[in-house]
Amino acid sequence: MDAFTMVVVACVSGEPLCQSSHLSRMEFTTAAICEAQIDDVTSAMTRDFAKRQDFKGRAVTYDVSCMDRTQLMQKFGVTQSDT
Repeated sequence: MDAFTMVVVACVSGEPLCQSSHLSRMEFTTAAICEAQIDDVTSAMTRDFAKRQDFKGRAVTYDVSCMDRTQLMQKFGVTQSDT
């Protein structure tokens, strides 16, 4: 069974660049299981951003996708060894 990877792009208002990360967990065996963790992951990221004085009070927007290996390869060219 393929594991899914959560791809997160976070943009802080006023910043010229967004930050991206990917999270691969063995328990992400379906897209639904991966998607069920999105709120927890983005909430943790928001708390981390709030710790930075220069980000306090700024809005953060997220673009999050849960993808399997085939989708990662098609969209980003990510190979198995990258995840």
